[in-house]
Amino acid sequence: MAMSVPDRIKRAHIAIMQHKVFAGYSGVLSCGKVKFDENIPTAMTNGWDVTYNPKFVEQFMPTDPELRFLVLHEATHKAFRHLHVWREIHEENMHLANVAADLFVNLALVDADKGEGFVKMPKLGIQPDPQYRGMSVGQIYQKLKENPPPEGGGEGMDDHDWQDAQDGATPEEVQKRADEIQRALRQGEMLRKKLAGKGAGAEDGIFGDVLAPKVDWKRALRDFVQETCAGRDESTWRKPNRRYLSQDVYMPSMHGVTLRELVIGFDTSGSVFGGDEMTRFVSELKVIIEQVKPAKCHVIYWDTRVAGHQVFEDGQFAVQDLKVKGGGGTDGSVLFDYLREKRMDPQAIVQFTDGYVGDWGHTNVPTLWAITSSGIAAPFGTSIDLSV
Repeated sequence: MAMSVPDRIKRAHIAIMQHKVFAGYSGVLSCGKVKFDENIPTAMTNGWDVTYNPKFVEQFMPTDPELRFLVLHEATHKAFRHLHVWREIHEENMHLANVAADLFVNLALVDADKGEGFVKMPKLGIQPDPQYRGMSVGQIYQKLKENPPPEGGGEGMDDHDWQDAQDGATPEEVQKRADEIQRALRQGEMLRKKLAGKGAGAEDGIFGDVLAPKVDWKRALRDFVQETCAGRDESTWRKPNRRYLSQDVYMPSMHGVTLRELVIGFDTSGSVFGGDEMTRFVSELKVIIEQVKPAKCHVIYWDTRVAGHQVFEDGQFAVQDLKVKGGGGTDGSVLFDYLREKRMDPQAIVQFTDGYVGDWGHTNVPTLWAITSSGIAAPFGTSIDLSV
């Protein structure tokens, strides 16, 4: 007896949650509702709920890898909040915005699979194009504007319900859903790292490097410190996560962990030393730190070497007491080397720089880069543009 489409979708969810790479989607799959409606052409998401036409699934997704691709396709739109982040380009040209979003998603999924065959790109849909690798939806959109696809071509395997994404929830609900997706991504990433095993889990998952559109840098900085740091979660198996019990999956729940150590790195090379951006950045950071109250806040000044190191405790961060040192060249790796040398293990790092750092260095610690030069993004971590 053939398995029903709802049961196949449920089985796809469970398989994804158990996969060493795609387990990063575990939390996102449980955000919103899964619906079935024969009145829509294919599949559809409004950025929160996902709806499938069962007849479309039966006809065009006959194998499990193809169905898993479709499920992950919708989940990727949700995870990256495409229908909210890229509303401006949708209002300019809905067709090109849809194509750009699907090109981003399909290429990301194929790259993440690495030829393993857990997912398979269906023949229906916008085929991944390697020329767009490493680009954001916005960058792909700009390329498509320069060289538009043929009229009537490039139809996707799903619909993007931009209208419901805009009108289907209040601004407060939209923000609440965005916060829930961020929390779900953190939880899924923890599971992915656990399944990946020692030595592999520290690598970026599919949600690692995303070039987002310009945002209010103050809000982005606040979100990073408050959510990634103060709201940092760890898992516990003592209490099962109720979100997954309805899918017959036993998952750990999350509990908050107090932020012990936060590192603030200042690029004090001649090009950024003591500028207006530094003053604005420090003033905003002071307010956030006083709210989060890390046990220790390390302020480290660097150019081609570490030129100074101050420690503020129990949420104290006195701007007037900062002793900025440096003024030479730039080597972005020196702070990370210094942390390893001193055996420091912070929960998060915030780096202030103009982005012209030579070697960016490397770390497994969550890192936010506050960059004063427009159009530059770090190769890892989260980048915000202070020129906005």
